[in-house]
Amino acid sequence: MKLKEKKGILYPGKMKFRSWIVAGTPGCGKSYLIDKIGGWPGEVAIDISMKKWWTVEPLSHRPREVHFSFPYDGMKDRFTVYDDRWSDADKFPKVDWDSIKIPNKKKFILAPNWRARFVFDFILPPPEWILKQRKQRYESADKRPMDWNPSRKWIQWQAEVHWGLAWHFHNSGLQVIVRPFNTARPYSFKVLQKIMRQKNKLQDKEINPDLNWSKVRNVGLWVSESAPKNLVKKMQKK
Repeated sequence: MKLKEKKGILYPGKMKFRSWIVAGTPGCGKSYLIDKIGGWPGEVAIDISMKKWWTVEPLSHRPREVHFSFPYDGMKDRFTVYDDRWSDADKFPKVDWDSIKIPNKKKFILAPNWRARFVFDFILPPPEWILKQRKQRYESADKRPMDWNPSRKWIQWQAEVHWGLAWHFHNSGLQVIVRPFNTARPYSFKVLQKIMRQKNKLQDKEINPDLNWSKVRNVGLWVSESAPKNLVKKMQKK
């Protein structure tokens, strides 16, 4: 995948700048990336089980950062993964993937091509790194209520949900890229699948933004340590 650069941030060469939608777990660095590239300020949460959620007015202003409200098995209401209701939870619900709406393929010449309008850029650092960053942020001038005493299980679940959504969007025909950190190069799932099918010996090293993210071994280590185990197996399957 050929890349181009905007103020130090790499993105696909064929991607239109105004198609950029940045998503990911709380604390992954979405706001930094948007600010760096001169994107639309502010955050918005979108219920992706809502009919034609891709047509809502905030998504007309891009590049921008988004949060998603998810449908969950056995729950009527939709919630983000950082909602206060999860702060003391011992168990976390499963996402109802079938209830997530996906735009249809373009059928007519003059019809809008919603699947081609957006590129969803998921920033997906390792959960342990996220936990450390959020604790540091809470102790800084950028203190946020959601960063007070987050549990490892909560952050792990948030990461699994966003990896799952990125994979679901990809398999549903939407344009998706994923990256380990906001300053790292992005990858498509097609490339990640090729990497994960290789028999590379994983190194025992700390995953951080300063690694060389063009090296296959580092990418394989990131996916193995960050993505849900069932998703790793799906990517390795030929």
